[in-house]
Amino acid sequence: MPIREVTDTFKLDDIVPYFQPIVDLENQRVWRYECLARLITQNDKTFLPSEFLYLLERHNHVHQLTETMFCQSARYFEEVNIPWNINLNASDLSNESLTNKLIAHLADYPNAKRVSVEVSANTALSNQSQLHTFIDRSLHSGLGVFIDNLGASSGNIKNLLSMPIRGIKLAGGLIRHYESQSEVREFVDHVLEMTHERSISVVAEHIENEDILEQVRKLPIRYAQGYVFSKPIPAPTRH
Repeated sequence: MPIREVTDTFKLDDIVPYFQPIVDLENQRVWRYECLARLITQNDKTFLPSEFLYLLERHNHVHQLTETMFCQSARYFEEVNIPWNINLNASDLSNESLTNKLIAHLADYPNAKRVSVEVSANTALSNQSQLHTFIDRSLHSGLGVFIDNLGASSGNIKNLLSMPIRGIKLAGGLIRHYESQSEVREFVDHVLEMTHERSISVVAEHIENEDILEQVRKLPIRYAQGYVFSKPIPAPTRH
């Protein structure tokens, strides 16, 4: 898919969260939401992060994006009793000021344990020391950590799964190739065994159709996310 150029002028406030559900397959209910950044311009055009992040990086506004996404999402879910996640990148992990702001915000937040951050497996594997420090500093606040896109990049995941993380999200390709590729099957089975031993939640992500969902249901995986349930939407129905 070609990346469109953002030609409209915009403010940081024009970047808002869209919400994609993560579904509990045991009871067919939304378990939590992932909050994803979208730029809505004055002309009502919607842009993905891949299409506007370079502009924020050019003006050193990436950290402000994470903070504003967190605050907007927290405001939306403050009176909605459902867990939610936002994404952190490598520079966010080592940004002490940002970590302090997140912790301070959660100090007065109702049921702060509903809140988690997602860090890609590639970022986590490349920045294990920073991730460990982030978890050590934020754990007391109730903030949880998910490792996203696990299996999409190579690396020793044992250290990651030994950290006090809340959950992992398996890369979509793993489920698609589970039956046909023995090395994928061995990897997934090994991950599921380790996460079960450590009481780490597992989400199968990028579940785009009923055939892939049926494969997930055959595995000891309780949670799933993807277009088969819903694309990211501007605001989920309040419960």
